[in-house]
Amino acid sequence: MKQVINHIIVCCLCSIAILISACKKEKQPEPEPMRVESFYPNSGKDGTLVTIEGSGFPVNRENVKVLFSGKEASLISLQKEKVVVQAPATGATGVITFMEGDRKTEIGTYTYQALSVQGIFPGNGPTGSHIRIRGEGFSSTTSPAVVKINSKKASVVSVSDTLLVAEVPEEAGSGAVVVEVDGKTAAGPGFRYQAISNVKPLTGGAGTRVVIKGIGFENIGANNKVDFNGLTAEVKEATADQLTVVAPVNLTTGPLSVTINGQKITGPAFTVVPPPEIFKVTPLSGPAGQVMTITGLHFSEVLDENIVKINDKPVPVRAATGSSLTLTIPGGTGNGKIQLSVNDQMIAGPEFKDQALGIVSMTPDNGLAGSQVTINGTGFSAQAAENIVKFNGVVTPVISVNGDGTELVVNAPAGLTTGLVSISRGTLTAESPVRFRRAGMLTIAGGPESNLLPASMSALVMDSKGNLFVTAGTAVWKITPDGQAKVFAGSATEGVWGGVDGTGTKARFFNVRSLAIDPKDNLFVTDMENVRKVTPAAEVTTFVKLSFSGGSISIDKDNNLYVTQSYNGITRIYPTGATEKAVNRSANDPCRPAIDANGTLYFTYDTYEPGIVRYAKNNTQSMLFNVSGYLDGPINTAQISYDASALLFDAGGNMLIMDKYNLAIRQVNFVTNQVSTLMKLTRGFADGSFSEAKMGSIKDMFLDKQGNIYLLDTDNKAIRKVFLQ
Repeated sequence: MKQVINHIIVCCLCSIAILISACKKEKQPEPEPMRVESFYPNSGKDGTLVTIEGSGFPVNRENVKVLFSGKEASLISLQKEKVVVQAPATGATGVITFMEGDRKTEIGTYTYQALSVQGIFPGNGPTGSHIRIRGEGFSSTTSPAVVKINSKKASVVSVSDTLLVAEVPEEAGSGAVVVEVDGKTAAGPGFRYQAISNVKPLTGGAGTRVVIKGIGFENIGANNKVDFNGLTAEVKEATADQLTVVAPVNLTTGPLSVTINGQKITGPAFTVVPPPEIFKVTPLSGPAGQVMTITGLHFSEVLDENIVKINDKPVPVRAATGSSLTLTIPGGTGNGKIQLSVNDQMIAGPEFKDQALGIVSMTPDNGLAGSQVTINGTGFSAQAAENIVKFNGVVTPVISVNGDGTELVVNAPAGLTTGLVSISRGTLTAESPVRFRRAGMLTIAGGPESNLLPASMSALVMDSKGNLFVTAGTAVWKITPDGQAKVFAGSATEGVWGGVDGTGTKARFFNVRSLAIDPKDNLFVTDMENVRKVTPAAEVTTFVKLSFSGGSISIDKDNNLYVTQSYNGITRIYPTGATEKAVNRSANDPCRPAIDANGTLYFTYDTYEPGIVRYAKNNTQSMLFNVSGYLDGPINTAQISYDASALLFDAGGNMLIMDKYNLAIRQVNFVTNQVSTLMKLTRGFADGSFSEAKMGSIKDMFLDKQGNIYLLDTDNKAIRKVFLQ
């Protein structure tokens, strides 16, 4: 009985084992289907090695045969993605068949002949690159060998019986390399064509994400070497037709390239630009639908390369230039920072308020107490008294408001100071995009009806105590801060002249033309063929005798003097009195030159031309403002009138130009490369805000330590003061 039970148990266990085994077999995955992608060469002799590429090939040789027209070939190598066989001897042209047991797969036709393409190197490359084609039977007895890549004819560089060198044609595309000799054709491995079709963006800086589109890239990022003018970039994403990379640190402007398997594809130049700068956003508050303008530098002219957010919410850019972006406020952003990213280079702007009330502009944006100002915006109350307007905290009443609440008219209040303008209505407050500047012009001394100063004034400087000095004929005049004027040195009497050193009115000048002043308040005067020195005590001595009649004179930070010499260059005079030629080209006498902190000279070269010459210490030179006119903007397109009367540099390194015939003071910012107008008046004589003031012909100008500008208005026999704050 015990034996019977044991037998039954064994039988049950066996049955269970069979069932488990059957289940396991059922759960085994299906074998990967075999797929043939290509084979090469497609012709050759007996013994030629033929490679079949694809996927899903069996790795067990037992059931595998490869037949050439029914004749079995020697199996050299069997791998999952590649099979290598040897064409059988005494074989015949026909179909290659891959056999796995009873399963047959036709590979393609193999031709027995002398012509054979057995390999290419490299297997990838761009237009113009050379590929070496290895094989047999390339020599021709009747006509040259023909090479085609993806059916496009390639130029043959060199040929022997076993080696061809060909140049990849334009837009070849990817495909088989085919050789034709004496009417016979042989196809080899596929060639992968590589090209860059588009790079976006083409400007930016370190950290900019750049998308490279093209053909023939590697799907694995590390197999694509991307460089920016020689610096390797990190590849973030890769497909066969697109790479996404991050521009590296320390990059410089130059070509972008992709290298794959040692083959380099050169694309367009990537231009390095600084991060964007925001100068002004208008308005800083407003409702949905209101147009917003952002002005600054280094924006992209391609719309989608400028990403603007308000309170982290994207706002589409409607129009773009390199210095201006136009948007429409969408509403619903809430209050928060304005952020701008240009090709992944970011900057934070001012705060924006999502509300009905906003200030778009002020006309004018400068003036004096009592100046009438028109404020444009949105959300103003039609009841004038409900709009509370403040100039830098000082309240001024509203004179009028238009019916749709978009325009207010006010007068700048007494006690005006430079600062923001605000408008409050109920619980809402809006601020102006820019400060309202207390700015205008006042007459310091003289005037058209005054005989205080002579009409022959030619140059102007100020000492450390606020005294002004002007040259006129054979005298140097001094004007005190309280407006008192008298001859300081020389003689104002007609016909009393000479080259006599001495003190005050005992000294004699031939013809004083220009002035410069050093930190110790010593004056230097050009006087015919002399440079005369006048101390604060009015002691006049001859500092240097010249070999020419001196024109305008300037002084640099090292106390070197520069004297123009009648369209024959500029001479430098050192503090020791030693002289040397600083500029060897024409320089206009009437315009005082300017010298920047690096010792670069700026001067006009002709009375009737608008150009200003930039002349560096190493004698390299360039020309600014080749076109006469009046136009602000980038230096390369801005315009000034001809015969500028004076040049100087302010504390910030900006050059100021007395644009005589435009009656304007122009500012050149060499950091931003922008030209702007600080003041533009009409002809005549009147003090007041820039919208009210008038002036005559300006002979010279001087800048004090507070940034105020003094003008020598010879038409009006006056010294005028321009204040900008």
